[in-house]
Amino acid sequence: MGMPALRRDSHVAAAPRPRLRVVTPGMRLAPSPTSKKQSPSRAHAAARDAFRFFGIVVAVVALLGVGRIWLSVQAAEASIDSTTLRREIKQERYVGDMLEIQQSALATPSRIQAIAGTTMGMAPARTVSYLDMRGSETARETTASAELAVSGPSSGLLARAMDVAAGEAHVLLVGDVGLVSSQ
Repeated sequence: MGMPALRRDSHVAAAPRPRLRVVTPGMRLAPSPTSKKQSPSRAHAAARDAFRFFGIVVAVVALLGVGRIWLSVQAAEASIDSTTLRREIKQERYVGDMLEIQQSALATPSRIQAIAGTTMGMAPARTVSYLDMRGSETARETTASAELAVSGPSSGLLARAMDVAAGEAHVLLVGDVGLVSSQ
């Protein structure tokens, strides 16, 4: 068998050879401008800086994640508390409504009249008298003539009893008006 033929073209240039130089053992080499190698200490410093940057980024992302989880937990607790408060408010409104119903049942005039008649021996009035307390001259004259009509040692006691009764009547009237306005 024969050898393959080699084709030699004179117009194809060969690749340029690198420039070579002779180095003696005591000679110091200057780095060539095309060399991209770094010294080991610089490489370690760059790796250390990259690791620090990566660590800081990881720490910031972790803190943001923990903050988001904390906010989610706080929102869930607030929702649970809100539900509990709504339930308690509803229950207290129900209790308040029941108390109002009970109060209106206890404040009926027929019930009050029955209790007053049995426990205090009260009876319906035979005649009704009205006092004019507007402060006019006729009201003062009426009161003065009523005081003159009452005589004797028990007049002070009777006046006090009338004042107490008038005060109680006033409280009952205001109480009834207050009960009506609360409903």
